[in-house]
Amino acid sequence: MTRAATTERDRVEALRTLDLPRRARPDEIRARYIALARALHPDLNPGDAEKAARFQSIAAAYEVLRRYHRDLTPAVDASARQPDRYDPAWWRAFGHMV
Repeated sequence: MTRAATTERDRVEALRTLDLPRRARPDEIRARYIALARALHPDLNPGDAEKAARFQSIAAAYEVLRRYHRDLTPAVDASARQPDRYDPAWWRAFGHMV
């Protein structure tokens, strides 16, 4: 089962959901997601359906952006891997999820 690639339109909509500009860097995206997730988490706002729905939408938007940035980094054959061929910004922003 293959997953459809994240399109530019998906990326822009996800950035809009997180109230970020189109040129937001991965570290800005992650910081905004964490701030919103902490403020809107259902455990901190029990019984508030509106905040729970917003939390779900920002989580989905972050996943779209995470996939988008992961797909930008080309997969390298394990036998041809070179230790210096990775994007440090990507690993700082999303490496903890790998």
